[in-house]
Amino acid sequence: MDALKVSTINLANNAYKQQIATPVPAISRTKGEAVPQVPTDTRAASDTVQVRSSVSLKNLDTVRAIEQMYASLNQLAKGVRETNESINAAVDQVDTMRNGIQGVVKNYPPFPIDSKERNDRLMEYTSLRKELLSLMVPTPPVAPYEKVKLMWSSLFDSNGKIQQSLVPELSKGSSDAQLTTASQTLEKTSSQLSEFSNKVTQALVQP
Repeated sequence: MDALKVSTINLANNAYKQQIATPVPAISRTKGEAVPQVPTDTRAASDTVQVRSSVSLKNLDTVRAIEQMYASLNQLAKGVRETNESINAAVDQVDTMRNGIQGVVKNYPPFPIDSKERNDRLMEYTSLRKELLSLMVPTPPVAPYEKVKLMWSSLFDSNGKIQQSLVPELSKGSSDAQLTTASQTLEKTSSQLSEFSNKVTQALVQP
């Protein structure tokens, strides 16, 4: 057998042994026919919505808490401001009274005891003292007050009025020595009132 015939026989045998892939026929659908959908798990989507809702509610609660905190702080600040405003007015009055006394004591030559100008200044002192003792200082808010209540009671009575002992009483017949002592007392009172104002403010900003 010649070589050409042997080659032809081998090719035929190989072609017979090979598996020929059979094409899969395409599925035909009529126009308008719906394509089947693969079912999806809706539980995961529901869980996601619940998580988002919980986070949103938590954020709302946080914002409300912050609003309440700031409202409380604003109320405290308002109370402390009102207390300090009254104390500042009292300090101004005390300093004015002290300056009036100093004008009498340091005048040179000294005023005669029956001098009209001296008497006028002492009458003005008496009038300012009356106004000062009628001034009512609002009690600080509860939280700051608890930290300064001992100092408060040493400066003010139960109605928020300055203790009379802190503002000496003088008359037209008061001596220069008495005026000097009164001036020293007023200086101390002014310092105590200013220090109290500082303490109240510190109690607010450093709870």
